[in-house]
Amino acid sequence: MESATQVVHPTGGRDETSERAAGAGATAPGAGAASSTTPGAASSTAPGASGSRAREVAALWAEVLGVPEVGVEDDFFALGGNSLSGIKIIERVAQDHGVQLSVRDFYLAQTPARVAELIERGRAEA
Repeated sequence: MESATQVVHPTGGRDETSERAAGAGATAPGAGAASSTTPGAASSTAPGASGSRAREVAALWAEVLGVPEVGVEDDFFALGGNSLSGIKIIERVAQDHGVQLSVRDFYLAQTPARVAELIERGRAEA
């Protein structure tokens, strides 16, 4: 990883992993993250177990991203997520829920609610 290439995601987030690896200065990933939570996002749109799972995933994101609170509809990249934090979350999902998410599926899901749906699907297929 010698280049300082920056990946721009469709939602407008930036992947600053390459910059960090190259030793370039980077902005703090959690800066302003609390203000990116949309009003009412903490309530799940998914009923029952899926809603509970979405809240679990949101709590995991808050832990990994170092932000105080994550709503189930918050966007991973808007919260300061990048490739390294994404891999950490994917590994924890595999460890905690026994479901291996692909990096592609995780990035396309973008919210804890959608990641929870992927976990539910993965558990149903197992």
